[in-house]
Amino acid sequence: MYSYPFESQNTGTDAAPIYDRAITAEMERQFNKLRYTNGVFNTPATSLQVTAKGGMQVTVSPGGCHIEGALAYEASDRTITVDPASSAGNRIDRVICRFSTSLSDRNIEIEIISGTVATTPLVPEITTEPNYYEIVLADIYVAKNAAEITNADITDQRANSELCGFVVPAIPTPLNLDALYQQYQASLDQYLDLVASALDETTAGNLQGQLTAVKTTADNNANALANLITPETIAAAKAAGIDLTSGGGVLNLNRLVQLFLTN
Repeated sequence: MYSYPFESQNTGTDAAPIYDRAITAEMERQFNKLRYTNGVFNTPATSLQVTAKGGMQVTVSPGGCHIEGALAYEASDRTITVDPASSAGNRIDRVICRFSTSLSDRNIEIEIISGTVATTPLVPEITTEPNYYEIVLADIYVAKNAAEITNADITDQRANSELCGFVVPAIPTPLNLDALYQQYQASLDQYLDLVASALDETTAGNLQGQLTAVKTTADNNANALANLITPETIAAAKAAGIDLTSGGGVLNLNRLVQLFLTN
């Protein structure tokens, strides 16, 4: 078992010191992996957020991240230039933070991965190996012949725990944001279903009310008309020389009105 921090004693010489409690960078990263999950630190809220800058450029805001035990911090706005749009189709680029232990790297750096041009483009794959690990800050939709990237083209992936996520304590267990999100989404879906159902019932109720009102009016008019057709009315019509029926014995409303105007 190795442990730290403890004072080291030089068991070698001044010219070639050997410290008996020294730890390696890999050991330090292992300790950090016990403390934190991979992802972006969410303080401030704009930590490593990707936004449009104008033209084919985006800005990554100041912030920090933790990847596989290594920590990184960007102190100022970082400008990333997106490759020119294609005239053959659309593509999706990814802005990432990449952790690498290779001798030429030994760092965490912000990079952009260009996607493959297609009518319906797919996102580029990322690598998640212990010595070479990438987290996704944002996806950028680069439309065919686009001359500018807007915020509407940028999908923030920092809160997506499958691609990035926010750093939370790894002790005792990582916070299961996916479960909380699914629970919230299920509740929201249930609420929307209830609202839709209520709206349907209200609409149906209003429609039924309108139909009932129309039927009542029609019944009232029919009753009023029936009250007008009496033996006296028919006799008066005959005396005035007005035939109240049209062809086939059907009541002619115009002639009925003429009768009353005549009298």
